[in-house]
Amino acid sequence: MIYYSKLLKTLILKPTILNFIHMRSSLFFVPVLLFILSACGNNDTATAGDITSEATTNVTNVYKSAEDALKGGKNAPEISSLLMGSFDAVSDPNTGMLNIQASKDFTELARELSDKFPEDTMAAMSFYRSAEVVRAMNDPERAATIYRDVYDRYPSFSKAPEALFMLAFTYDEDLKDLESARATYNDFLKSHPNHYFADDAEMLLKNLGKSDEDILKELEAGAKEQ
Repeated sequence: MIYYSKLLKTLILKPTILNFIHMRSSLFFVPVLLFILSACGNNDTATAGDITSEATTNVTNVYKSAEDALKGGKNAPEISSLLMGSFDAVSDPNTGMLNIQASKDFTELARELSDKFPEDTMAAMSFYRSAEVVRAMNDPERAATIYRDVYDRYPSFSKAPEALFMLAFTYDEDLKDLESARATYNDFLKSHPNHYFADDAEMLLKNLGKSDEDILKELEAGAKEQ
């Protein structure tokens, strides 16, 4: 009963604590959920080869139309539409398992599209989404490179600020490069002080390098002093 009362009090009086912990956890776990599922699958002893072979069934040519359009000299909007139209193929809709081959195909084509149209924002969305896929594939260094390229190449893209924020968060949570994370969070706040993620960036910057447990203790201590 005492535990329940404390939990209820936290929910009512200290939403900032829970919101921050939830936000920090969500940003880390959502992009990697497909990767975790692919690693587990239905058989805990499955090898990487088993996972790959199961995940690549009947998807070899899923992005062939986008590849043909890219090679055929089509414009960025048409190629991007073909890529994004089959984005769901990166995972199995029934199991949530990451489709390794489809993920590789999508991210490679998104990179090629961006390299071909580095100033056309119509190439930006598939490139931005490819960073999410790469992060789910447990390759944060490559994801960070993509987030940086999205921000630098497409400054007018609607999700450019989010790309910069996610670059900072990837440095912070995945790569544990705290100095790069600090600099990038500061860049984000300087360039986009009124963005939806500005408050989150300030909170993450303030608590850079701290564990969730340390943050919770500090916030609770601060709440008691009020």
